[in-house]
Amino acid sequence: MDRYDGNEITALIPAEPGWRIEVTSPRSGDREVCLVIAWAAQCLPAADGKPEHGIHPVFVLEGRTWTLGDLDQIIRADGRLLPPGERS
Repeated sequence: MDRYDGNEITALIPAEPGWRIEVTSPRSGDREVCLVIAWAAQCLPAADGKPEHGIHPVFVLEGRTWTLGDLDQIIRADGRLLPPGERS
């Protein structure tokens, strides 16, 4: 078994201002545009059980911080990144 196999964040860096992500709210089911506050090196479990490592946004939604892996445990996390200057 791999050391990082359960939605683990292995590194974190601040996001540059202006990055946003559009995700579905687990409370209302509505689409929300949230500020990306950091980028996380994160290990997510893949369908075959092996960990997949990648860089994922950390964002604020409904008063708490999330990653797509966290959100995906509650509601399908189909986030759409919006770079600085792009409109939703």
